[in-house]
Amino acid sequence: MNKITKILFNVLLIIFITSPICINAKQTGSLCGKITDKKTGKPLSYVNIIVKGTNIGVATNLEGKYTIPCIPTGSYTIIASIIGYKCVEKKVDISFDRIKSLDFMLDVSPLEMVKTVVTGTRTSRYIKDIPIRTEVITDIQIKEKAATNLYEVLDGLPGIRVEQQCSYCNFSIIRLEGLGADHTQILIDGQPIFSGLASVYGLQQIPTVNIDRIEIIKGAGSALYGSSAIAGAMNIISKTNLLKSGADVGFEYGLFNTHKYSVLSNSKIGNNNITFKAQKYGGDIIDQSGDEGCIPDGISDRVKTDNLDAGFRIVNNTINNTDKLIFSTNIYYESRRGGILENNLYMNPFSEGTERIITRRNEANFLYNKYFNSDNKLDFSFAYSNHNRNATNDTYLTDYMSIHSDSMPDIDEMMPYLAVENLFNINLNYSRSIYSKHNILFGTQYLLNKLREKGKYIVVDENSAEYGKSYMSTSEKSSSEIGVYIQDEFLITPSVEIVMGVRYDFHYSVDEFHGSGDVSFEGLPASIYSKSSLNPRFAFRYSPFNFLTLRSSIGTGYRVPYGFSEDLHLCSGSPRVWKGLDLEPEKSVSFNISADYNITNFIFGISLYRTNLKNKIGFVEAGGFAKSIGYTYEWKNIDDAYVQGIEFSSKTLIVKHLILNANFTINDGKYSHEREDWINTDYEEVSRYISRFPMYTGGLNLTFNPNKWNFNVEANYQGFMYIDYFKDDEVPVKIKKTEPNIIVNAKISRKFYKGMELFIGGKNLTDYIQPERHNDQASFIYAPLYGRMIYGGLNIHF
Repeated sequence: MNKITKILFNVLLIIFITSPICINAKQTGSLCGKITDKKTGKPLSYVNIIVKGTNIGVATNLEGKYTIPCIPTGSYTIIASIIGYKCVEKKVDISFDRIKSLDFMLDVSPLEMVKTVVTGTRTSRYIKDIPIRTEVITDIQIKEKAATNLYEVLDGLPGIRVEQQCSYCNFSIIRLEGLGADHTQILIDGQPIFSGLASVYGLQQIPTVNIDRIEIIKGAGSALYGSSAIAGAMNIISKTNLLKSGADVGFEYGLFNTHKYSVLSNSKIGNNNITFKAQKYGGDIIDQSGDEGCIPDGISDRVKTDNLDAGFRIVNNTINNTDKLIFSTNIYYESRRGGILENNLYMNPFSEGTERIITRRNEANFLYNKYFNSDNKLDFSFAYSNHNRNATNDTYLTDYMSIHSDSMPDIDEMMPYLAVENLFNINLNYSRSIYSKHNILFGTQYLLNKLREKGKYIVVDENSAEYGKSYMSTSEKSSSEIGVYIQDEFLITPSVEIVMGVRYDFHYSVDEFHGSGDVSFEGLPASIYSKSSLNPRFAFRYSPFNFLTLRSSIGTGYRVPYGFSEDLHLCSGSPRVWKGLDLEPEKSVSFNISADYNITNFIFGISLYRTNLKNKIGFVEAGGFAKSIGYTYEWKNIDDAYVQGIEFSSKTLIVKHLILNANFTINDGKYSHEREDWINTDYEEVSRYISRFPMYTGGLNLTFNPNKWNFNVEANYQGFMYIDYFKDDEVPVKIKKTEPNIIVNAKISRKFYKGMELFIGGKNLTDYIQPERHNDQASFIYAPLYGRMIYGGLNIHF
């Protein structure tokens, strides 16, 4: 542990030791009240009550009542907020050993969709006041999109691009402001347990049944979340504030036997809220496109899938009357098959031109919030995930037949790629409000990743003494990261606030590779890598008027590759990748300036961003030293790059019940130099453009919800972008400038008595299919591969 780490740990230790002394010395009072609907007078549950400028807050119960104990004496502004209602602020004075009563009556506001967020600062904040610009997708928006999984939720959102990169297995990635999946930190309830192995298919495996909201922070976030938060962080937050006992059951059916069944139930047993959730969905294989455009070619465009997710959550809010304990567990299972359709060949995982992937995943999360009093809080969390993949494709078969053309390998030789990953994360942080001006956060985080891979290969290098020999490749990879961070949310005046933070991380990883038989039986020299990184962040908010919020931020991020990587589409292999000490971590500096204008019937936002990326890391064939010791690939710093753009968004209440959402983005991203594969070709200059980064995107969403009806139509525009075409995934042929396209989706629903809701909808109603395909490059995908999908179903609330 170096000097900086020791200093930060000592600071944390001093705070933890001295905090009880400071707590006991404070004089406190309490606040209570009731929240009602201004028009009907009915009590409102789930209303967020926040003491502005602090991390103090509670939610109202079923009777609309709340109590906040142990508030330090002084003058405060109290915020009452809930989705669908106008936010209300009131002043209050808290006196020593007194209980102050403060009630609120809230007016309906159809444009208000979300109130409190936690990702930008790791503390609960009113979204309008937080200096770090936070974008939120609510469960209402998810329902209107009829999204089955996380992939469908994110599809079409401004600044975000999700894409499939293989018609044989449909693996998917996310790009945030032009940067790839390994640059975005995906969190589940604040925990970084969504690893590289999980992310390959995980976007389509995370169900929506229990998602309360998704918070998105764009721009470098390593100051709070450590490695890989170069492009930003995305936090998937589960539903925890289910006060009433009841259940929601859903049934959905669509074309090609697509289906979804879901259940979400909540019950109160003593002082515990127990939530159970399950979702099962899948569909048949689809083939609607090929090398000649919209003509089926006998190869899957959508793979056959069968997915099951189930889990439960226990929430106890009554420990010491203030503390909260949450325990949750989830299990996932998925099977997907794709490839050649003729004679159902894709159902045989060991035949040529097929893939089969079976995923089993288990998760467990534990969270404990300890309140010393209302402005002193300690959070401890532990998360664990076990991820298993069993994958087969024709890599070994085709390599074997290229050498032994007159024979087939024994079936016992064609074993699948097997991977087992165990990931542990521990986080401890302490937050404290000082004089209602500073909210100080100290924390430390430890992340351990252990990955074991096994796959079958054959030596195809004709210059090798082992040419034509089969062998088993086994890898043992482990990485650990420890980080310490500190942050100050400084409320200078009610209109001016700054956030300052810094995080120090130390990374250590070891990759070991072994062969079998005559091929590297004793193993290769281990790849040992260690680096450290210091990442600061500064954010500023200025609210000159109640309806206008101006924000700016600057921060840094870093990334080092470890564990599983999908860089070369090796989702069914255990490649030998060298990571030398001369490899520098990717570093980024992000800038953002934004303005948000909010009045009763109109919301408008504009955001300018730029991220400078230094020492971008690429996956290349091994050379020099790495090749001499037996490695096939190596990580290299290949270039510097930047992404920048401007995003516009608006939300308008046109007339009663009719709401229009609109967004438009202009993007630009380039490498500093031409890419090596395209030098001395006609595409040398355009090779500087970052691939798969649309120059323009836009979207319109119209919602009309009179009485018990809801009509929703959305149109998403994707402008041109550049995408590489490599023949047989090896020989560079061209860089294609893609065609712009518009995808239209729609849904109609009607509520009936006793909690029933019927709905029908369609996705890709324009029936747009990517006009140019090249099946010899699995990743040559930039638009939908299959057309219109119609679905319908029933939701029942008990």
